[in-house]
Amino acid sequence: MIRHQKDKQFDLPAGSVRLEGFAHEKIRTVCEGTLKAIDMEALADYFRNTADMFATGEFWGKIMRAACLICGYTGDPALRKIVDRAAADMLSIQRSDGCISTCPDATQPKGTHGSDLWERKYVLMGLLSYYELTGSEAALEACVRLIRYTHAQVGPSPKTPITETGWAFGGMESSSILEPVMRVYHITGEPAALALGAYIVESGCCSRENIFAAIRAGKNPRDIGWNGEAKESIAKAYEMMSCFEGLCEYYRAVGNPEDLETVRLFWERVKEQEITLLGSGGADGPFNLGPGTGEQWNNTRNEQTNPDIDLMMETCVTVYWMRLCHQLLRLTGEVKYADAMEVSLYNALYGALRPDGRFFEYFPRFNGARNPKVNYSFNIKGFDLSCCTANGPTGLGMAPYLAFTGTPDGVAVNLYETGEARIPFGCGAVTLSMVSQFPRVGYVRLKVAATEGRTDGFAIDLRVPGYVDSFALMDAQAPAVSAQGKPGTYLRITDDIAAGKEWLICMDYAPVRHRAPHGSNRAGDNFVAFTYGPLLLARDSRDCNHPLAPVPDGEVGDFRILAPERPGFLTAQLSVGDQVLTMVDYMSAGNGWDGGTFASWLPLCP
Repeated sequence: MIRHQKDKQFDLPAGSVRLEGFAHEKIRTVCEGTLKAIDMEALADYFRNTADMFATGEFWGKIMRAACLICGYTGDPALRKIVDRAAADMLSIQRSDGCISTCPDATQPKGTHGSDLWERKYVLMGLLSYYELTGSEAALEACVRLIRYTHAQVGPSPKTPITETGWAFGGMESSSILEPVMRVYHITGEPAALALGAYIVESGCCSRENIFAAIRAGKNPRDIGWNGEAKESIAKAYEMMSCFEGLCEYYRAVGNPEDLETVRLFWERVKEQEITLLGSGGADGPFNLGPGTGEQWNNTRNEQTNPDIDLMMETCVTVYWMRLCHQLLRLTGEVKYADAMEVSLYNALYGALRPDGRFFEYFPRFNGARNPKVNYSFNIKGFDLSCCTANGPTGLGMAPYLAFTGTPDGVAVNLYETGEARIPFGCGAVTLSMVSQFPRVGYVRLKVAATEGRTDGFAIDLRVPGYVDSFALMDAQAPAVSAQGKPGTYLRITDDIAAGKEWLICMDYAPVRHRAPHGSNRAGDNFVAFTYGPLLLARDSRDCNHPLAPVPDGEVGDFRILAPERPGFLTAQLSVGDQVLTMVDYMSAGNGWDGGTFASWLPLCP
């Protein structure tokens, strides 16, 4: 990701961060199981052969984006060869006029049943990711030429209006091309990119209703474009978020404060109305029943215990919620966006990945079993690839870049993962190492492992999560509290930075009981769930015969962390009333993918 002057936090250079533990394990698993297993040439064939098949062109860009992101983290030479070959292959497919499309000229830009521009969006994302990894001017020039080609086709009459393209959502899916278009503008200053971006923003991204104006007017995300017919609703969650992510990039170019405020308002409403305890949202009811079953905004936060909902919280929604949070974290430097990303990462995303790394659960669920079925997929030479399996690796690849982020005068520590980060500063660098038992317990050791050059003015900003009861910082050489952090803010360390300097961080957080939110169906009222720090807890059939056995309606009593018997973050015993519940973190629940059941929302005793 290219650093922009408006950003208060920014990604550190590729290779700057090394993590250990679950984040690294998951990244390596998906690298071997998906990124190295997919035939990228077969994905490019959809373009090479003008396949004209709905949305097949999205896969190359999604996988390429994730592979470049993760290659930048791991430095894996085998993965680097894969992305080098894939980039060269796609560049060879691009025509001299700049076209990269899976559909014939005569049907552009409405072809492939409406997904032409959507597919071009992901080509741009894939090539941009390759440029950011390698500095390939050929890849960047290919992006510019594709944008010029697209700009010549899309716009006010006599061009094709962008809100008349797409397959079901009034052009919202096509308009999400805004994000990579503006990223190309930031790098190149290409006039066609700015002109196309300005046109998309002015169009409002949707033929039914200007989505940006709707949010400014106080509308809820689930009601945007509502025409009174539930089966014709168009509140498609991740396509809509992608448009607002594009508005962030447009704000970086134009600087209109209203644009940033619009995205912040949208985020607040989605967080308040749609994002569940797992850190994802969207469902197949009860209000919006339009195209994209299980993938539309449906007041999901308040309906998350509704027994009538079957499909919810698409993994694509998880990843794009994290991406939107990442945009706002970069632009504002506010803790709440990192808090939200942490919940999504540790629950919905980690929990969705199958142990072999070849599949992301399409619709994670609170109660039941891990579900290997998908809503939409293609078999790519023996590999079953869905949109969620293609998108999921990008979410995992974001973890190292979230853990440590650059700031104008140092670094922000956003994830308390064991690992190391080298932060460029002035003419040198500062290397931090961290040893952590988080999230089992909130105990962290942070050390200045090395310094290069002068470190005067270097600052370390420690995220104080919103869920902690206390956050104490101590000098490891004199273990007395030297500073306390306020939940939901950053605690700044401005001590003289020298190699060997070490601190202890002690976070105190306790289990929290959540009552069912009482949505539209009274049958979903009498449930309770428990979180511990960022983790949603669950009962697992490997620990008890009946995970859905009723529990007392009482406050949390004793809480005891146990030595885990299986891989996972946490096994604990939780006292509620006269019962002692053995619980694990959501990611570990049912993670054998062998038909075992689990429950996160637990029914209350009558």
